[in-house]
Amino acid sequence: MPASGSSPLLKKADLLKNCCQAYAYAVEVHQNNSRMAEDMCKSCAEVCRACAADCLKLEQDSLREDTYQMCLKYAEMCEKIMGFQTRSTKKEWKESI
Repeated sequence: MPASGSSPLLKKADLLKNCCQAYAYAVEVHQNNSRMAEDMCKSCAEVCRACAADCLKLEQDSLREDTYQMCLKYAEMCEKIMGFQTRSTKKEWKESI
């Protein structure tokens, strides 16, 4: 999670970075047909939801709400990964990141 003492903008950037990395990892484990892919995707979604909760603790501004919504969107995308058909190509996955 974000480093304490950093500016609210940096904290928001760290939260989004964590969500992006969690989503990228969920995509990777799914592409690799890991036996644990479903559990890992769920865990990645939990990371994103925790980031969204942390975002709500930040000072009030329009970016707080935007960051919160983006974190929730990443969580949703992590949860949806397991619903994608295996016919998706790696190129399509990379473009979604």
